[in-house]
Amino acid sequence: MGSSRRRFSAVVFVIILLASGSFLCLSFLKLPVHMRLLPGQEQFLQVLPLFTVKDLTGSDAILMRTSEGISLSSQQLGRVDLELRFMDLIPLRQMVVDVVPQIYVRPGGQAVGILLTTRGLIVSRTFPVLGVDGKEYHPARDAGVLPGDIIEEIAGEPVRSIQHAAALVDKLGQSKRDIILTVRREGKRLPVQIRPAAVDSSGARSSPPRYMLGIVLEEPTAGVGTLTFYHPASGRYGALGHLITTPASSPAFVDDGRIVRAQIAEIRRGLRGSPGEKRGTFRGERDAIGTIEKNTKFGIFGRLTADVLPSQWDRDVPVALAADVKLGPAEILTVVEGEQVESFAVEIIKVNAQSRPDDKGIVLKVIDQRLLNRTGGIIQGMSGSPILQNGALVGAVTHVFVNDPQRGYGIFAEWMLHEAGLWAGGSKTAAEVPWPAAALAS
Repeated sequence: MGSSRRRFSAVVFVIILLASGSFLCLSFLKLPVHMRLLPGQEQFLQVLPLFTVKDLTGSDAILMRTSEGISLSSQQLGRVDLELRFMDLIPLRQMVVDVVPQIYVRPGGQAVGILLTTRGLIVSRTFPVLGVDGKEYHPARDAGVLPGDIIEEIAGEPVRSIQHAAALVDKLGQSKRDIILTVRREGKRLPVQIRPAAVDSSGARSSPPRYMLGIVLEEPTAGVGTLTFYHPASGRYGALGHLITTPASSPAFVDDGRIVRAQIAEIRRGLRGSPGEKRGTFRGERDAIGTIEKNTKFGIFGRLTADVLPSQWDRDVPVALAADVKLGPAEILTVVEGEQVESFAVEIIKVNAQSRPDDKGIVLKVIDQRLLNRTGGIIQGMSGSPILQNGALVGAVTHVFVNDPQRGYGIFAEWMLHEAGLWAGGSKTAAEVPWPAAALAS
């Protein structure tokens, strides 16, 4: 009888211990691994009584236990390293706090065309071709051509269009010899030796064969997006709010990309299950207003090389930190016709607490009947449209809910500002801080 009671007590103790451990783990997992503060700004960390926070840098950060948790504040710019501990004995993980200056930017909203490169054509995919001998050939695949490669030259001649490339290959194939493609891959120029395959494209035996490489090529454009912000003093800008990918869903490598002025010529309304789309026009590199230096999951970034088309919202506004974004009314700036930037009312209905930067921190709903009548809600091409709340830039539109075009996701402006390099000299990004593995309106 006594042994049964002891076994029962032991089982209950283990259950309580496991439950407590799980609760404690969930508690500290919710805390961010990286945080930014403005000088003098106070931030609360909801920490249970059994947890403590240790300042590892000896800075002037003020750590004070309150009824709500830990109060964190600092008057000086710089980095503060904190360590979260259990019962002040067991270190759980480290946390980085950057005290950063308030940055002011100009909100965008202008439509921009995106050129991934000013030279060459992008390989979308390779495919087999049926030769005149009835056999299947894979010229491009066997030569090592990959989706995402940029073909700049064919036999030393720069390629200007898909039609030009096809005509060159057909002409050179008549010699029945290998030709050299100059391919740019991840910033490196590579020579690729390849022999075109002779195919019977006409169906008539008397007709001469055509020569093909088994490549689907695309023009070096990624469509139309929206400028989120720019910083007049430095010329830096941020746009799009999400990653540009290749047809193979891998990150598109941007070599000498440009953003160019665009006009919205047509709107395809969004419907439940069918995202709408802005259809824009732009003339290419001669309308360029900036370079593309980075293509990241938080958008595209670079420097302006020409003036941005002014709008009535062309004024300096502060950038809100993620912790300051609130539920409630807001507005987005975007173009739905021509080049005119307009403001439309939205409501922020959810703010996701993120322990690491991500592109879906905000959930918003379009409540402006004018925009609903014209587009049905959030549509492709709105990516990057700035979200303003209480006179501050809080984020950018990134994705639409496919089954509810009135709603969509937004990214916090804080993440985009960091990627743009406007907090120069700050600490590492959250993705670079040691930490266990974490459990598009394009």
